[in-house]
Amino acid sequence: MYRATIIIFGIFILLTFPVSFALAAGFQLGESNEQLKLKYDVSIYDHDTGRVTIKFTLKDPGRLKPITSIDFYIPSAEKHNSGGYKADLTISMATNLEENQQVGTIHIRKDWAARAEIQLKTGYLDGKQKALTWYYHSIPLKDLVFRAQPHKSVN
Repeated sequence: MYRATIIIFGIFILLTFPVSFALAAGFQLGESNEQLKLKYDVSIYDHDTGRVTIKFTLKDPGRLKPITSIDFYIPSAEKHNSGGYKADLTISMATNLEENQQVGTIHIRKDWAARAEIQLKTGYLDGKQKALTWYYHSIPLKDLVFRAQPHKSVN
């Protein structure tokens, strides 16, 4: 009986331990780029086909170092029951290292890009990590997309 109890308890621990990581709380950072010491560049090229190419260059992650993910995110108008918003699209951008800077590009419909944002995600803030906590900084693309002219890049 004692052995069976230990085995059941062990299985319970093994099954619930990974779940605790999935329940980590994500917090949007409200600080400005200057306060976070972030340096990046976003350019949008309008192909005049209803599609744009977005190029994101992370020059310095500042206080968010190390960045764990650079995501392209399109929020939905539909809300979660808990009050947050669902996502119509969330993808992690594949980045390349160019001159010590992370560079990612995405080609997407212009109307989708106008609703999108780039999210910089990390488990650290000022080099410190809190258990079960992650942070993200959002970079809205709406203004850049509307300023984009056919066959020209806008920064």
